[in-house]
Amino acid sequence: MKIKKIHHRYEKFELEIEDIDIPQNTIVGLVGANGAGKTTMMYLLSGIKRANVAIQTDGIEKSEILFIPSELEPYDYLTVEEFVEVVIKYSKEKGKVEDILQELALQEQRKKLISDLSEGMRKKLNLVPMFLKSYQLIILDEPFNSIDLEYVYQLKKIIRNKGMKSTFLISSHILETLNDLCERFILLENGKVKKTFLSQNSIKELEKEIFDRAY
Repeated sequence: MKIKKIHHRYEKFELEIEDIDIPQNTIVGLVGANGAGKTTMMYLLSGIKRANVAIQTDGIEKSEILFIPSELEPYDYLTVEEFVEVVIKYSKEKGKVEDILQELALQEQRKKLISDLSEGMRKKLNLVPMFLKSYQLIILDEPFNSIDLEYVYQLKKIIRNKGMKSTFLISSHILETLNDLCERFILLENGKVKKTFLSQNSIKELEKEIFDRAY
């Protein structure tokens, strides 16, 4: 897919992105300081927020984009099984509860209330829509926040498996979680793309690319 233009103005901030190519079935890290425009870019690209100046993409339809925001929380008064059933019921896509619980390794927690789950297990439930359809583009905002090492490992495994059929755009401030996961990166600075670059699978090289500092 190609992002030809995303242009959006706030009173004191302007996001203006042009000519970014995102190869199919790749895992892309979206990085930058707070206020660089990452969240705005994700909301505009997914169609949840409308660009007030211009947006133009090529090779992707809005119906083929799934966006999972960082602040999303499952209903804590439901059991795990009930929540999955609700998501399937109100989705346009079809899925089987048992298959999704297996994909998320939550079979043993199916009867537990979501309020009794760990942070990592609750975050897993936000991923249920990923297993209802093979989306062309899946956007994840800060998926590694407030989770333990085991869930980081499990989430990376899920993303890699799904990445064989979908493109991922993942925003995170935790560079270690992106270093061995992403194949390329987009660095935003002050509402513009400062650079795009391929992963070197080295945290030092990643930090050098982002901060322009040599060791």
